[in-house]
Amino acid sequence: MTENPEKQSNIESHSEFDDFIAQGLKAGGVHIVAGKSHGKSRLMFAIFAKLQQQENVRAIAFDGSETWLYSASKVPTVTINERDIVSQNVKTTDEIEKYALKNWNLIQLALSTHKDLLFRLKTRKPSKRGYFVRTVVNYLDALQREEKLSSPNHENTKAIAYFIEEAQDCFTNRSSARLDMEEFLCVFNEARNNKEAFYTASQRLTDFSKTIRSKQLPCIGKLSSEDITPNLRRTEKSINLEFAEMPQKTWFFEGSTFVSPEFKQSGKPYQINRAIQKLYVDSLPKPKTLSEKIKAWFTPKPTQRRQFQHTMKLQIQQEQNDDPSINNPDDPEATGESDLEEDLALLNETDDLW
Repeated sequence: MTENPEKQSNIESHSEFDDFIAQGLKAGGVHIVAGKSHGKSRLMFAIFAKLQQQENVRAIAFDGSETWLYSASKVPTVTINERDIVSQNVKTTDEIEKYALKNWNLIQLALSTHKDLLFRLKTRKPSKRGYFVRTVVNYLDALQREEKLSSPNHENTKAIAYFIEEAQDCFTNRSSARLDMEEFLCVFNEARNNKEAFYTASQRLTDFSKTIRSKQLPCIGKLSSEDITPNLRRTEKSINLEFAEMPQKTWFFEGSTFVSPEFKQSGKPYQINRAIQKLYVDSLPKPKTLSEKIKAWFTPKPTQRRQFQHTMKLQIQQEQNDDPSINNPDDPEATGESDLEEDLALLNETDDLW
């Protein structure tokens, strides 16, 4: 553990902190656990701000506690209200999900137009929070897999880091056993193969889903003596450390400790809901004016013109087929030459009479 205050005050020059982030991205995620006021949120703010500076990494955060909205650095924010996640009737056993996103097209537009995003979840229902997180993660994972499949070297150009504040409010041991979690768990297990990582945080290990956190690297801060498991007791003895006495902002990670850098807010998160709605409306086809409708009414469509030309061509061809002079040019009766000879003979007789 370094005690240099200069390294702790500047995120960019904190080498131990950079190694911590890099290991988390490579391993597929880190679970941060500590009691209140130890600095979990500020550590995640620092990680998020660091990844925002990298062009080859997308940072997507989910927060339902309003902490990020007021304390994180500048980032586009999409607010998800209670009415945006609607319930649907499940009639058969094949219909696993009981929720649906009302404005999914707007969320897709926000994801396609912004590299980094913060989703502010105003719903207080853990089931709705978990559904929204799974939906966004599964969608972005599908894009990552498609890019990897079409790439010549089968590698993704960008990595994705997901941040879930108060992760126990989205995923618990009970919710992880549901059938609607199977796709998300598959995505989570294969995250590092597609350059995806999950940074989650909770106050207690037992509150968060064991199925998920067991596959993440643990980052442990100060814990209550009641939350220290026998496994953590053995870890304390092996490294001569007491988790109940950990100093503030000090973390145990991969066999050693480090001090999180001092985070200073740079700007504030800003709402983009209205901007996304306007962008979506502008992308829709505009309704025609009255004059345009009248002009379109009297102007034949290209298909109608082609049909009219085809009809006229068939009519002319039919008239030509009905004309015997065209079909039989060598027949005197068809061409009318015999009638012409008779008229000339009568004319000659008339001249003789005179």
